[in-house]
Amino acid sequence: MKCCQFTAAMLREGVTFQRKSRTRNATGGFTEAWATLKATHASVKALSGSERYASDRVEATARYRIVVRYFSDLTEEDRVLIRGRVYQIRFINNVEFADRWLQIDLDAGMAT
Repeated sequence: MKCCQFTAAMLREGVTFQRKSRTRNATGGFTEAWATLKATHASVKALSGSERYASDRVEATARYRIVVRYFSDLTEEDRVLIRGRVYQIRFINNVEFADRWLQIDLDAGMAT
């Protein structure tokens, strides 16, 4: 997609980007928790969904694509919260390397 195809009016859904952080606990070990990296608005589009039968249960998965204004601190190890639901980041595209928009592919229903 081209940068000029995106507009601020498309950014209707609130999203929160989170990063896993490790803090030392009192016993000398570490506690892992998800800390907010950035809260912003995005355009959200469903791409596909499927179900599969594995280990005597049905597993549903879905793929989404979101578009947000560019920021440089995001990696595929981070995650996204949309309406309280967790999505794993699979691909981050800096559209046309213009540092204006990020197009991010997400998976839902996958192991965190």
